[in-house]
Amino acid sequence: MTDAGMSQGLLHLAGSSFEVKSLVERLLAEDWEKHHCFYGKVGFHNHLPHHILAAYDLGAPPKVLQKIYDAEAEVQSPINLVDRKEQKVAPPDVTITKENWTEHLGLEKNYAAYLAFFMTEVQKIGVAESLDEYIFSPRANGNNNDMLLRFVGGAVHPLIQVGYGVEFKMASLVASGLAQTAMSRPIPSSLYDDQAISPSTKGPSLLQIIKMMYDSEALKPIMPYQPDALLSTRMKEALTDGRPEEIRRITSLWPVSATDSPEELNARVEEVIWAATLLTVATGKHGRKPRLDFFLMHLLTSSLFLPSLMHAIKTPTNKARLLRVFMPTMLLVMLVRGRPRIDPTLVTGYSPFPRPPGVSKDADPEISNPWPAILDDVIHAPDAHTVKVIRTLYYAAHQFGETPPKGVPGAFDEEGREILEGLGKLDGTVFVRTAGVVMDTLGWISHGQEEGKWDRSALGWDEAWDGSD
Repeated sequence: MTDAGMSQGLLHLAGSSFEVKSLVERLLAEDWEKHHCFYGKVGFHNHLPHHILAAYDLGAPPKVLQKIYDAEAEVQSPINLVDRKEQKVAPPDVTITKENWTEHLGLEKNYAAYLAFFMTEVQKIGVAESLDEYIFSPRANGNNNDMLLRFVGGAVHPLIQVGYGVEFKMASLVASGLAQTAMSRPIPSSLYDDQAISPSTKGPSLLQIIKMMYDSEALKPIMPYQPDALLSTRMKEALTDGRPEEIRRITSLWPVSATDSPEELNARVEEVIWAATLLTVATGKHGRKPRLDFFLMHLLTSSLFLPSLMHAIKTPTNKARLLRVFMPTMLLVMLVRGRPRIDPTLVTGYSPFPRPPGVSKDADPEISNPWPAILDDVIHAPDAHTVKVIRTLYYAAHQFGETPPKGVPGAFDEEGREILEGLGKLDGTVFVRTAGVVMDTLGWISHGQEEGKWDRSALGWDEAWDGSD
């Protein structure tokens, strides 16, 4: 692996040094050279580079970064894995070339071969050209190759992997993300219309589209609720009885096109970050402990990479296509989780001054900035997702934290009515309030709390809330 050198991330909080950067580059190189993009018999995604880079961007010291690597590396599968269930390894039996690269998609045993191919391509033609050629081009998407749909498949992990590479300017991670895309199952083509995108006219906001989903008879969750259903079962059921076509219809109304200005596209990205935050934190029930859905959370962590990807993609049409394919992905995840409803009034009940356990009850929380304590603690979280969520929320707070009440993008319709009750009362403190809930739920680890858990109950079904907390 040859990288020209890692660049700073979106945040790059103080704490880095030559020693820290060199360590991160070495650890990422080891992961790239040794590990497959999936691990275990189930085929979980390798989060090692995500965890390392998220903690690094938050200022984690060398001992913490090495500890993260050691824990994550212990469970990874070898790069030449050819049989996941039997955990068999063997050298690649195929060489991927520009001529045959579309012929072996979806075969996990070819990960190492694809990785070598994409690394050569990214180094030769560059990141922007590689994305154009291998994610967006007609060849990449014709004949059921579906690379754009694969890019947002697998709980959006391919996009996240490439996103890290783009953000930190690491060709190796862009290449491994493209290889992971080639390995991933695409979202169903019935969800997304990838025809030429016409100039946008005024249309519904993202939150309005989510409201349309709530109001749609066609998008009712499958009944009865099955508490132990596998994700694959929920996915299969969600794609029945006209649901994909309805998702396609309402998401196509979102006004995004190749003629949009950079400011308009940035506004659409902001809509995604707000909506993903609310889906993560505001889909619980009053009077119950907060639940943070594991799959909705991935919409939030992936949204962080849209700014970097939009900057890296040079073709206006492809910028619009990326945003437009993200929309049905969001609604599909929502449907699989039981169509959970955003309740903005939940968020206003969470403190804008969260603090760790052990702080004196007599201490006034409103005289301290809560973020330093959150960031200092979260780098010790055992789960990569916790670190990634907090990094996303910190970025959002930095960008949108001064949003006033009634300022949430798309909170009101053309006649000035709230899209969802309580949206008008939300402001930029949403992000720190959400961060506090994440820390309270997943645990303030360096303050002695045990690690908490993400919710996997499919909390959108009312029956998922039967029983006590």
